Amino acid sequence: MSIKRPSIKQLEYFLTVARASSFRGAAEQLGLTQPALTIQVAALEALLGKQLFDRSRAGTLLSPAGRELLPLAREILDHYQQLADMSAQVQQEMSGTFRMGVSPTIGPYLLPRVLPQLHQRFPLLKLHIHETLPRLLEQGLDAGDYDLILTVLPMSAGNNRIRPLFTEALHAVFHVDHPLAKKQKLKGRDLHQQAVLGIDDMHHLHRQIVGLCEKYGANLLRQQEANTLSSMRLMAMLGMGIAFLPELFLQAELNQSENLKACKLEDEELSRTHIAMWRKNAASRHLFQKLSYEIKAIALEQFGNILVEAGTDDNVPENW
Repeated sequence: MSIKRPSIKQLEYFLTVARASSFRGAAEQLGLTQPALTIQVAALEALLGKQLFDRSRAGTLLSPAGRELLPLAREILDHYQQLADMSAQVQQEMSGTFRMGVSPTIGPYLLPRVLPQLHQRFPLLKLHIHETLPRLLEQGLDAGDYDLILTVLPMSAGNNRIRPLFTEALHAVFHVDHPLAKKQKLKGRDLHQQAVLGIDDMHHLHRQIVGLCEKYGANLLRQQEANTLSSMRLMAMLGMGIAFLPELFLQAELNQSENLKACKLEDEELSRTHIAMWRKNAASRHLFQKLSYEIKAIALEQFGNILVEAGTDDNVPENW
């Protein structure tokens, strides 16, 4: 007696609905009509003898049975993709469509110079780019929403691979009328009792700014925390305090008409390290390793005066 099994397509449809939390949204992503998708999911539910989704005003949510199926379906599709990759010999050629998540403090200032070069080298490679905060990027990678993410340290490896790419310096930025603007060299002790602009704790930069203020007794303006780098720059333009901003952002956004001065702290090596991350067991993990290397190489070509190649150290597991 033959046993009917779920098809790969049915599992793909199930995962797409689970990610979108909506049959309508999933149908649009898949290029299907909503009734056609509903029929396919209903057939899978009938085959398994379990209801996979709970439908309510809040949206389409996974049922207990759906939550149990989700990791198994994802694992099956990962292995299936691995077989497809082998047959297509993608080890020899960068190709395919992948979802890449990037931090909003990186993507707009790095990728416009990197992606054209990447496309020229690998025209068959397609990347769907999505910007969101670092904490959400890590969650999205674990959930399977992204194949690869570009973010900054600190980051926990967990079930993921981490590849350090490069570091960039952070600069103190303030209005040209600020008392510190007259100094030829700025040191950490000069921050004592100075107003420093903060950024919300969803950004890794938040931790660095807080530590710097605590070390030198600066006055962190917690009630006026910005939520973007651009907001910090605008507040500095208004003379509200000192902002600490990454060099890629400053090169892309800062101009002389804003009356802002940027300088490094002479006795502090303020920087942040950019990394690529992907799941250890991802079917295309060999491709992500190659892709991270290419992004690193192009970025260093384009921004060699700003970025410094990052190597592994005791805080970053060398696990690629």
